[in-house]
Amino acid sequence: VATLRDRTAELVKAGAVAVVFVGDTRAQAVYEHWGHTYERGRYDLPGGPNVKVNSGPPTIWLPVNALSWAQQPGQQFTADLRVESFRYPSVNVVAKIPGTDAQLKSQYVLFGTHQDHDGVREAVAGDSIYNGADDNATGCSAVLAIMRAFKQKPGRRSALFAFQGAEERGLIGSRYYSMHPTVGENAIVAVLNAEMMGRNSPDSAALMGSQRPHRNSLDLVQTALAANKANSNFKLDTLWDRPDHPEGWFFRSDNLPYARLGIPALSYTSLLHPDYHTPRDERERISYPKLTNMALWMYLTGWAVANRTAPPARDKDFKLER
Repeated sequence: VATLRDRTAELVKAGAVAVVFVGDTRAQAVYEHWGHTYERGRYDLPGGPNVKVNSGPPTIWLPVNALSWAQQPGQQFTADLRVESFRYPSVNVVAKIPGTDAQLKSQYVLFGTHQDHDGVREAVAGDSIYNGADDNATGCSAVLAIMRAFKQKPGRRSALFAFQGAEERGLIGSRYYSMHPTVGENAIVAVLNAEMMGRNSPDSAALMGSQRPHRNSLDLVQTALAANKANSNFKLDTLWDRPDHPEGWFFRSDNLPYARLGIPALSYTSLLHPDYHTPRDERERISYPKLTNMALWMYLTGWAVANRTAPPARDKDFKLER
């Protein structure tokens, strides 16, 4: 699916001097749901596309009710563009537990999650505090529990635990850490990501990165499926990992930057719910038995990877659709 940026680049390459998008009903719904994020500005790593201001052909996105106006000849549009840039504070918190095998301890299984949410936002029914209990305190709790287990009994390989920042601003923490890891180059053999693990049906979950074109290690997927079958036994929802799913969920969590580098990567999730990114995402709505089983599943996958002789094999023909 082409993004607005991709389509703009195609039109400019074809000779367009300006690009005007007029949304349809579906696009308008997306804008009304996410438009407030643009009002807060765009975020990126230094030098990234979201922090660059260029002098290329202008691009605007008009609402669906502007179609008849835009089709009339001679219409003009004037925009007063002002740019203000500033540094946005964020941190990655990373811990390491050394492995016990002299030959394998230089290799790492990374257990990742994101430790940020949306803070104080637009009030809903008088509540403006976006707690983020499921998104993503559940993921943080799972990784903390896994860390405790590895501390009590380390694996043959070493374990990394990354609580990454600014995921909600565009996977910024994981994008940075994947490019600037605190361990040696090529030392990370697998990434297991915890993303929203405590809601929806108690016996269902999803494993993002488990099917093509998102899968980059059949070996790692089989290890995760075996761990699920032997213990948690979740019924796995495979629809959300399909390339044609409208949410594009695979591309919205911290597994993505590592997968793009070819590192075997999976994301464990109980998927979206009506309280997602609202003040209603509170701890009282979390299913703690389900969260416990999700964390156990992720731990057992990582434990198996940490103790096998060979690292997970990488799929040679891996290529994402975008």
